[in-house]
Amino acid sequence: PLQARALYSLRHVKRQLSSTTDSQSSLATQPFQRLVETLKSSTQTCTIIESSCGGLISSSLMSVPGSSRVYFGGTVAYSTKRAGKLLCGDEELHDRLLKSTSPAASDDDNKMIVGVEEHLSEETKAYIQSKVKWTQEAALSYCKHMDTDFAIAEGGATGPTFHPEGMKAGFAVLAVAGRRSGQDDVEILAQKLVLSTHGDREMNMRLYADAAAELCVEAMNIADPSIEMTTEQPDTNQVQSTNVTDKLYLDRSSHLRSDAEVMKELYNRSDAQHVIVKGASEVLFGSDDQLSLPTLEQPFLGTLFETDDAKKEALENRTFLGRLGDEQTPLFAMYLPEDTNVSSDSNNSYFANTRSRAPMLSPLHNEIALTATAYVNWRDSHRFCTRCGSPVEFVQGGTCAKCTSGHMAWPRQDPSIIVLVTNAESTHALLARSPRHPSYLYTALAGFVEPGENMETAVAREVHEEVGVHVNHHSINYISSQAWPFPQSCMIGFHAKTNAADGLASINIDPEEIVDARWFEKEDVYLAARDTDMMGAVLDRQVVEAQQANGNWTGSLLVPSKGVLARTLVDHWLEE
Repeated sequence: PLQARALYSLRHVKRQLSSTTDSQSSLATQPFQRLVETLKSSTQTCTIIESSCGGLISSSLMSVPGSSRVYFGGTVAYSTKRAGKLLCGDEELHDRLLKSTSPAASDDDNKMIVGVEEHLSEETKAYIQSKVKWTQEAALSYCKHMDTDFAIAEGGATGPTFHPEGMKAGFAVLAVAGRRSGQDDVEILAQKLVLSTHGDREMNMRLYADAAAELCVEAMNIADPSIEMTTEQPDTNQVQSTNVTDKLYLDRSSHLRSDAEVMKELYNRSDAQHVIVKGASEVLFGSDDQLSLPTLEQPFLGTLFETDDAKKEALENRTFLGRLGDEQTPLFAMYLPEDTNVSSDSNNSYFANTRSRAPMLSPLHNEIALTATAYVNWRDSHRFCTRCGSPVEFVQGGTCAKCTSGHMAWPRQDPSIIVLVTNAESTHALLARSPRHPSYLYTALAGFVEPGENMETAVAREVHEEVGVHVNHHSINYISSQAWPFPQSCMIGFHAKTNAADGLASINIDPEEIVDARWFEKEDVYLAARDTDMMGAVLDRQVVEAQQANGNWTGSLLVPSKGVLARTLVDHWLEE
């Protein structure tokens, strides 16, 4: 039986919504962060059908970094009568949902709701009971249709006006369907009634959405008690803030680098955070989408060094990256040798390849990881002056190399183009595979911009050199850019089309640069993008091989992960 619970007071929900001015921060509430992390850690998926929440459950889940690996879409069925075409094309489901909302539906059902206040009218009780049946039918059907591990269904009333008359406050019935461990049949794993104390529409939508996330986590535990539930305690090694200016950018504070006294103070701050770079290609992660950023105050930092001398040297050679958020916490890059290992008391931190794993990070942490990697690699390759050959010392927070003759040098980025080529009708995309890519991974064409060459000319030249295809110069269109310190590039992304008369132009690859190149239909690329999002870091062969070994993926085409500019180009085309 369902137990009615008023989960939050109006004051609590108002405080939660007003705690930040950032809409994304207010969407990614703690219940949804926990749900996404639990789904990711157990490699499971969910879908959503919601009514009175109007898409808030879906958008809250999607606002959590990494949610694309666990959620592929859902439905807002605000009006059951008019939503037939939205319901997976299932006319029988539409009929069942319509019947569940009829006045006679509750009379035919012996299962009553426990805990509903007695003062409610019989008509109101019957209305609530209809949502019990509605959410059950919807959750069961969507879990089967979408072939997900779980399905969340929500139906209720938010206010400020209510039907039937006499209702003074909102309610929602939530249901989660799924399969128990080792079972094939889908069943209702959890269901509950959420009673509000008011008719504030926005507050009620937030209330019901958070309750839905919490119920799904409960259902996951019912389906498989062995699933490790993600805790809600924040990791102190990670950037934590609900303030928009704290969360969305790194203040590089370049104006402070030449002030020796200020830099000395920043270097000695015990709360300074550190991006740990191992060798030339790995950084220290705290989770799939967050870096571990230990401070000098934390004992864990000391466990990374075998000797005090090694720690002293690493601290002296840190690079100042800037300051984080309103609190202006200093952030440094710290280099460690290739053979460094993480100890057992590492707070679950681990080293991972920056090139393949950084795209999985949140935007801020991705920027931080790439910036730290760029500076570390630049310092390693610029130990001597490029003008006179004298040894250099690093000044201005480690961001400038100054030789004994007084010459100074700063890091540079090499401009590179990357382009997604389509046919004139934009029905097919030309994707290629280089020797360093796994056999299943196809991506956009890329190359360096030569001296004296503009970007558009570089696009046309690279495409013709690598695959023998001519593009229409007037179709070349800038999309976006991305720092790519492997070793020191800045990628500038474009779309370009072939001439209409060429159809699907013949491909003639340069075997020195390209292993294979093909024209792919948009539908095939869409399916490859979906599969990529399910797996995550597909540049890591072990990630894909594990999915193949488990029988979770039997395809032949994947595209780069989200967070990589090549994928931005692909997604931009798919969304046209």
